[in-house]
Amino acid sequence: MKKLPKNKRRKVPKDKKTGVPKKYLSGLKKEEERKRRARLIKRVSALYKAGKRIPASLLRARTKA
Repeated sequence: MKKLPKNKRRKVPKDKKTGVPKKYLSGLKKEEERKRRARLIKRVSALYKAGKRIPASLLRARTKA
């Protein structure tokens, strides 16, 4: 029997079309809104990973959308 490491985590359920975790798209009914939110999250993620500054307008757009 194969032993799993202690800190093995469960896979996060992701949205099929966008690949973004579902929890970030919850509450959005319309397909267009979900797409827009997913694009925004991917943009913010790319900026963060590159170590660049994330404009406040992007963060505001996420809470407004």
